[in-house]
Amino acid sequence: MSYVRGYPILFARIIYGASWFFLSPYIPYLLSEFSAPKYFANLIPLSFFVTAAIMQIPAGLISTRLGMKNTYTLGLIIMGISDSLIGLSKDIGEVLFLYALTGFGASFFFSSAGGTLALINEGRTILVMGLYNAMFSVGGILGLNWGFVDSLVGFTYASLLLGSLTIIAGVINYVISYQNVKPEFKVLKNRNVFLVALSTAGVWGSYYVVSEYFPTFSYYVLGESSIITGSLSSLLLLSSVIGGVFTFTFSFIKNDKLRIIISSILGVIPVVFLYNYFLIGLVIMGIFNEMAISIIYAFVVKEVKSENSSLALAEVNSIQIGLGMLELLLPYLSLEYLWYLVIIVSLLPLLILINVR
Repeated sequence: MSYVRGYPILFARIIYGASWFFLSPYIPYLLSEFSAPKYFANLIPLSFFVTAAIMQIPAGLISTRLGMKNTYTLGLIIMGISDSLIGLSKDIGEVLFLYALTGFGASFFFSSAGGTLALINEGRTILVMGLYNAMFSVGGILGLNWGFVDSLVGFTYASLLLGSLTIIAGVINYVISYQNVKPEFKVLKNRNVFLVALSTAGVWGSYYVVSEYFPTFSYYVLGESSIITGSLSSLLLLSSVIGGVFTFTFSFIKNDKLRIIISSILGVIPVVFLYNYFLIGLVIMGIFNEMAISIIYAFVVKEVKSENSSLALAEVNSIQIGLGMLELLLPYLSLEYLWYLVIIVSLLPLLILINVR
């Protein structure tokens, strides 16, 4: 792994991942401090996710003008400024606005940083996309435990610390001599990229259904403590790190479509273990679902070539977030049969891959 280039990008990916989750442990305290209604507990993360999803393709289009390197470093700086200011917020409305601004910056980072990493590691796309996703999971774990930093130095200084680290990561990446390639707009017309994104949105969504609803499912269906199983859900992130790091093991499968199909099936089927052997299910799903998503990204980069990949990755991520999040509605159909529904809804669309040339 010593021959991989782009460690500053991978470091930035960790810090970027932390920004996705760092407010989670502190939300109850923010609601109490600002005497805000409980529904803001949903609105705060939603302000980030909605902005990040909506801005994926516009950010990719901006990279055709600014270049991929300039785009993702600008995103890091925007995220750093907004994260820092969140710690100085005077009311809940400011938190919502600033966290939405963090999501805005995040949309600038994802596809352009991934594209740049692929560009400087030409020919090792599966390996570096796996590492790229693994570092996001590391950042997620860091963010979910940022509450310990809050308890040590206070929310204001903890937010300033994360914001400062994000800005520093942006500056470091800006001054390093990576190529600032401007992707071509025409990649949005690539039929295969669209079809792969459409067919695998459920694979992406299955991961978030498990992370969001497993504690609730375990309480109402299995009769387990939701607090304990909620803590065990962190195994999903931990095993995702392993999956990302070892994605390169799928390189022995030479057919791109077959690689996507096999990894996707292995990344969804383990949800059936959540009925009786949930520890096994969480670990296996975390490993293989992360591998599947990394393999999908690697296919996209190969399809459009690394110098055009920021726009294509933005398209895939936007479709996967937009359609994948619809799986969060499945518990309203049946909580008892939730994991069977997840398997059906996530894997049936893989039939669309028949149309990929």
